[in-house]
Amino acid sequence: MLRPVALSVIPSCREAISWSAEGEIAIAAGEYFQILTPSFARANTALGSEPDWNVTRVRANLFTNAEWPAFLPGDRDQFSIAGEQSPANIIALAWSPAGLGKYRRSVLLVLTSNLVLSIWEPLGLKQQWTRVGVVNHAFWPQPEHSQDPTAHGFQKTNIRSFTWCDSPKASTLRSEGSTLPALETRWGASLLAVANDFNEISLIQLRRSPPTDGSSRHYELHVLATHSLDDQERPNSLLCPGSLFEKAMRERQRTTSLSCGPWLVSDNETPGNSERNVAMIAAVCGTQLRLVKIDLFLESSIQDDVQQIVLSANLEDHPMGRSKERWDQNHITGPLGWMHTESSSSMVLAVGVMAGFITISMHREMYDTTGSNSPDLQVREWPIVEPESEDTPNRKGRHLEPIYGMLPATNQQGRTCKLHLGTLGGVGLTTELSQIEAGKTPQQPQWKRMVEDIQEQYDLDHDLGGTSVSRIWGLATYRGITAAISTFHPTDMIEYRVSSDDVSTLVFSEEFGRIPDTRAVFTPWMANGQPPDHNRIGEVMHFVLPGADGDVDPDEEGQRLIYVVACRAIVGESDQAIRTLAQRSLERLAIVTGADLTDEISKCGSPPSLLDAKSADQITGPGGYIYERCEVCDAGIGWSSTQQARCANGHLWLRCGVSFLAIQEPGISKYCSFCRTEALDEEYVAAALGHEMSKTARGLFETFDACLHCAGKFQAIY
Repeated sequence: MLRPVALSVIPSCREAISWSAEGEIAIAAGEYFQILTPSFARANTALGSEPDWNVTRVRANLFTNAEWPAFLPGDRDQFSIAGEQSPANIIALAWSPAGLGKYRRSVLLVLTSNLVLSIWEPLGLKQQWTRVGVVNHAFWPQPEHSQDPTAHGFQKTNIRSFTWCDSPKASTLRSEGSTLPALETRWGASLLAVANDFNEISLIQLRRSPPTDGSSRHYELHVLATHSLDDQERPNSLLCPGSLFEKAMRERQRTTSLSCGPWLVSDNETPGNSERNVAMIAAVCGTQLRLVKIDLFLESSIQDDVQQIVLSANLEDHPMGRSKERWDQNHITGPLGWMHTESSSSMVLAVGVMAGFITISMHREMYDTTGSNSPDLQVREWPIVEPESEDTPNRKGRHLEPIYGMLPATNQQGRTCKLHLGTLGGVGLTTELSQIEAGKTPQQPQWKRMVEDIQEQYDLDHDLGGTSVSRIWGLATYRGITAAISTFHPTDMIEYRVSSDDVSTLVFSEEFGRIPDTRAVFTPWMANGQPPDHNRIGEVMHFVLPGADGDVDPDEEGQRLIYVVACRAIVGESDQAIRTLAQRSLERLAIVTGADLTDEISKCGSPPSLLDAKSADQITGPGGYIYERCEVCDAGIGWSSTQQARCANGHLWLRCGVSFLAIQEPGISKYCSFCRTEALDEEYVAAALGHEMSKTARGLFETFDACLHCAGKFQAIY
């Protein structure tokens, strides 16, 4: 069980916590955000031998002129003290799905009160958190930095809210033959929905820039579609229709919350080699709930033997929004959350309202608009009721504090979905999807009981006599574990504190059953859901070795890679099918290069055996460029083991955990974050070579982007 963590911060916004796919926790705290990295995630670390978490504190509100220039004051409609002159505290943050960042890791999006949405990830050997992009750049007017008040440049570039979409995978657009599959078929496309001050919702695709394209930007931003949320009449409004006050209120309403539902693959026929996915975006515009439908088209093409997935999208008002009279009488405040399971035929949208929340249940046919807008749509209102106590056993008053944490959590099997709620007044509720459909009352979650225990100790330490309250600032989930961040305050006095007294408590609860080992929570998993003990070395050999009829890479580096992988099969593989493949590949390689590979070919039919280093005559002879040579003494390198490379003069090197090449230079490696296996960093290698790697090598590092032994994500050394 994960132990509670005390942090010297006070959260600065609702939903102030986010948990990444790699197990890292981000917390918003004023001008800073804190990153908690699990220190017990490594396989060679004993439990209790060191702190559970390594904490990094990063300041997020310092911008260069290139990132965000200083704007001059405009007229009263364009200039905002809250936007341009604010200290730029963090008002929202969220991790991206895995696969977008370097080493296929998640990146962190941070929205500050000056309405700038920035991208953060750790860079360099010391893993220093750095701002690597600004999403607002995708909306900069032409020419850039235009300050024409009539162009509404501020409102179009200011980002008011955002949400990550689930990564849609091009599941039916697999590559064929030797074509390298696209990233979107394995990790999915990274999509982001943002809302600006013009109440325009935009769908943005993010891709990491190739390291060799010479661009100074780490990420490419492409706006796929934009949809404007037009003003809608609201019945039973308290404002006088047609009055100046009503007009001013409408002009100043903003989209404060966004949430994207799951992707459904459409069964409708699409032209060519393409696929259509449908999803829904829920938005809180002012105090109204708006629904937007996404039609996403993924089209596959082949360029230079590499599969390319091109995305296009269309945004429009969802037909279900015509039933707004069923929920329009509620004062919508947010946040929003989607509940669904793989086996359920319905989906539920949870919406925060004043003093409670509502749930909107719909069938999948209604969600993707393949069915009619029928009365099957169900809307229920759930008031947040103050919990009973010994002093007030029959009190049923509604709780008026806003919801600051809404978390739909699904177990790893995808069969159960729970909704967790936490309010600024310390109330915690949880309910399952089946209970919502049956109309059952929510229960108190396990993490709330843990918060109450810590609150009781806080009350005793400060001799408050029971006059204390807890505040829930956000909820996050990771592999069945729910994290809640809370603070504690007195209620019958003016609270005075200095910065050194700021304390938040992070608690963890297991909501889907007992987890036997704490380290098992952070054990890596493959991107396709395969178990972590799956050894992929054989897959690498089948990927690289051409066999008797395959094409040998014409590049010398690619031929050297084929030779090294074949040697790895001779030394470390007992599977006769792989050894036969290595033998045929070596015979093919000998014909293409003219090298004498008699010794290697003869050992393919025998049990695993070591290979001696090549002599100087063999290295300088025909096809000698395929042999590895020591960069210290220029002698040949043999195979003393599967992990080490030793030259004829005794110099010892480690071998790459992906390509099996000898690593002979410092600073060009990456390491598995779990088992610490070392491998060549393809970006550093390409920079050292001054050109792109061979086709075979590029395909190898692109396809096998996680550790071959434990499926852990790679990271730079620090």
